[in-house]
Amino acid sequence: MNNDKAIRKVLQSTESPRLSADFNSRLMAEVYRAVERKKKRAYVLGLCLISGVSLALIGLAVYVFVTYIPWNFAFELPKFPKIHFSSESKSMYAFSFYIAFLSLILIGLDYWIRRKWMMKKMK
Repeated sequence: MNNDKAIRKVLQSTESPRLSADFNSRLMAEVYRAVERKKKRAYVLGLCLISGVSLALIGLAVYVFVTYIPWNFAFELPKFPKIHFSSESKSMYAFSFYIAFLSLILIGLDYWIRRKWMMKKMK
């Protein structure tokens, strides 16, 4: 019991080491530098990923062109096939344009709603 009181008394009487005057500013500067390094690392990683995917797509396109497209260097004007419209093909084209129009409307609404939501979130 007396031993515990003696230890407490000694611990209370000792002074804790004082921190330097600019400790907080140095610590916060280090925290900001760490955050900036993390942002920079994410930015560079994103650029690397985008560049890699772009190069892969370009390589895939070159491979497809070299492998599947015959290289005939004789210049000829393209000859378009004659299109014959029947009532069945007209209805199919009309349906395709209808679906394309609906898709454009949905994409536009999605953009508009996301922009509104982002503006609301920013306030």
